[in-house]
Amino acid sequence: MSKTINFEQAVLENLRQLPREKQQEVLDFAQFLVQKAEQKKQFPSESFESNISSTTEPSLKLSQARNC
Repeated sequence: MSKTINFEQAVLENLRQLPREKQQEVLDFAQFLVQKAEQKKQFPSESFESNISSTTEPSLKLSQARNC
């Protein structure tokens, strides 16, 4: 019998197994992908690379407290 698991749960379960510095890398990458998707919506005819310098939103950092 296979257990159905949603995508978000699968990501979280894998994320929790990583060391803190790797978790930060995953967060940074996820923020990059969100930023890239938003810029593609705003500038569909231009490439992402030409617009990356115009972004001023600060990135999030992981807190020291760990939820288990």
